[in-house]
Amino acid sequence: MELSYLDYAVFILYIGLVVLIGFWVARREKKSARGYFLAGNKLPWYAIGTSLIASSVSTEQFIGEVGFAYRYGISVANWEWSVFPAMTVMIIFFVPFYLRKHISTMPEWLEHRFGPSSRFTFGIITILSYILINLAGVLFAGGLALHTIFGVNLWFAIIVLAVVAGAYTIAGGLASVVWTDLFQAILLLGGGLLVFFLGLHEVGGWEAMRGTGDRAHLILSADHPELPWTGILVLTVSTHLWYYATNQYINQRVLGAKSEWDARAGVIFAGFLGIFLTLAVCFPGVIAYRIFPNLENPDQAYPQIVSHLIGPLGFGIRGLVFAALIGAIMSTIDSLVNSCATVLTIDFYQRLWKPSATEREMIRIGRYTAAAVLAIGVLWTPVVGRWETLFGYFQECWFFMAVPIVVVFVSALLWPRSNNFSATATLLLCIPMTLLPAILKMLNVDVNSFVLAGILLIPVVAFHVATSYMRAAPEPARVSLWIWKRHMLFLPTEEKVGSNPWYKNLLIWWGFVAGAYVVIYIIFW
Repeated sequence: MELSYLDYAVFILYIGLVVLIGFWVARREKKSARGYFLAGNKLPWYAIGTSLIASSVSTEQFIGEVGFAYRYGISVANWEWSVFPAMTVMIIFFVPFYLRKHISTMPEWLEHRFGPSSRFTFGIITILSYILINLAGVLFAGGLALHTIFGVNLWFAIIVLAVVAGAYTIAGGLASVVWTDLFQAILLLGGGLLVFFLGLHEVGGWEAMRGTGDRAHLILSADHPELPWTGILVLTVSTHLWYYATNQYINQRVLGAKSEWDARAGVIFAGFLGIFLTLAVCFPGVIAYRIFPNLENPDQAYPQIVSHLIGPLGFGIRGLVFAALIGAIMSTIDSLVNSCATVLTIDFYQRLWKPSATEREMIRIGRYTAAAVLAIGVLWTPVVGRWETLFGYFQECWFFMAVPIVVVFVSALLWPRSNNFSATATLLLCIPMTLLPAILKMLNVDVNSFVLAGILLIPVVAFHVATSYMRAAPEPARVSLWIWKRHMLFLPTEEKVGSNPWYKNLLIWWGFVAGAYVVIYIIFW
């Protein structure tokens, strides 16, 4: 698709605005460690919700998920629509602990509940997975998008993305990340929805888009070779729960909330936006199949549908849609970099090297580590290029790594017998389980990754229980402080104000969003 001078101007203007917002926020933020890493605990609900959406969307969705939907139909929408149960678990069980205990990182929380070895083990796993899986994958996909759109050298495009997104992130920390995400979320949802509605009109409406057979249903039979309902269930209770309840780069904006109400409301708002997100990052693939049913590579679906639907439009709209794609990439890059810097600085530098580090030192180390993380991510991107599909690269790595992490975090909240030894041993299973997809490929073993991840959940739970009894039970007085209790369903006393209007009732809004998802599943079942 040829871009006009106006398209280029709109695209460049967008990039400039993002950087300008990031540096403007950085100048306004107070120079404290908590201000840099957690935005000084001043984030409102709407910023949290939009940042959660922006950070979770990248070319994995716009290219990979659209390609997956091109191949398998609307059942791929489960990647976005089945997350609300995990968000609900986050709101009920995890947010009260994270906010009331003033937690800065997920590894820090594990030390409070278990001990140092679980903290450092999870910290290492977090850093390695973020750099080698998430960041490298996003940088490669983003560079490939710029290469495809503008014809620039792939490596040059990757480096430009790293420098632009890294500049304001290193300068302003979480506050710059969240407020640029707010701007980018509006554009990425708007651009994606524009493609969806134009495509829906092109193919002749909902029923024509859905087609027939397996492609028309959200839930597929248990014997489906790729997306059985059993696999979707594993996705819901394992991968989604890991992603939204234990994931530093997602949870960091929740940790920076100005109140527990804002944290919970922000997650609910993200769930609401997820309804529309699916229309933007999944259904274009279903539409592309109706218009171009014979694409050799499903990952070509989004570029093809954009070229077909947006190509004839003028007024800089093509540049705006591509800006939305790059914005999604940048919002994920900045979140990953900021979270890696937070974990490296708080969980390793301050905890192990210099507990007495000053605020200025903490910020300086955070900026150094952010730059180092970006550099390593850029160097690892060639590995990503060896994978058959972008979506496959991310999902196959995440399916198996999520299982031990979810087991440890859930047992930490609900099972007092769980201890530091069992938590550390179970977390170490992440290493061989993350390598499992590559091993299966080498052995030419054809197995459904979803189903295998679900099967492995059983021995991992058994392993965790067995290792828990290999050491003495933790002291009840200490553990009781970190076990979930029923009163945590409710907001803390200082946030309970009798004069609060009805529209601040979280149960009402949760019920509204949950009801919307129920209706969606009834319609598309």
